[in-house]
Amino acid sequence: MKKKVWYVLGAVLLIALGVWGIGALLPHQEASAGEKSITIDIYDKTDAQKANKAIVTLHEDTDAKTLSEFMKEEKDVKAVVEQGEYGSLLTEIYGLKQDMEKGPWLVYDSDNNASCLEAGMCPAMDEVVLKDGDHFRVELISSFE
Repeated sequence: MKKKVWYVLGAVLLIALGVWGIGALLPHQEASAGEKSITIDIYDKTDAQKANKAIVTLHEDTDAKTLSEFMKEEKDVKAVVEQGEYGSLLTEIYGLKQDMEKGPWLVYDSDNNASCLEAGMCPAMDEVVLKDGDHFRVELISSFE
């Protein structure tokens, strides 16, 4: 009986070490300070005449580590970021305001940011790690259809 317990404990230990080892080998997105060039296209999808053309495309140089830090620091973006229950929340950008209760809402995505691609969608702004050349698209939308 004692032998079985030792075998089980040994197997559990090997599995734990294997999981830890694999996790240590996988690439991780680490935030780093330093000059980066970030591009943001801003769209107003609530206005049918403007829906397919960016209101503005901003090319900004920054040393921000995350998207939330970038939005808070860069004055040209004209962003209002509030602290919410789940972290930073973008409530306004370039004059476009969201209403969390009834809409319209601000959403964002990226076709090349590693954090967004890894998750299959952009996670919370505090978790989006910036790299040089990142491109984001921010949209004011009236529905999630």
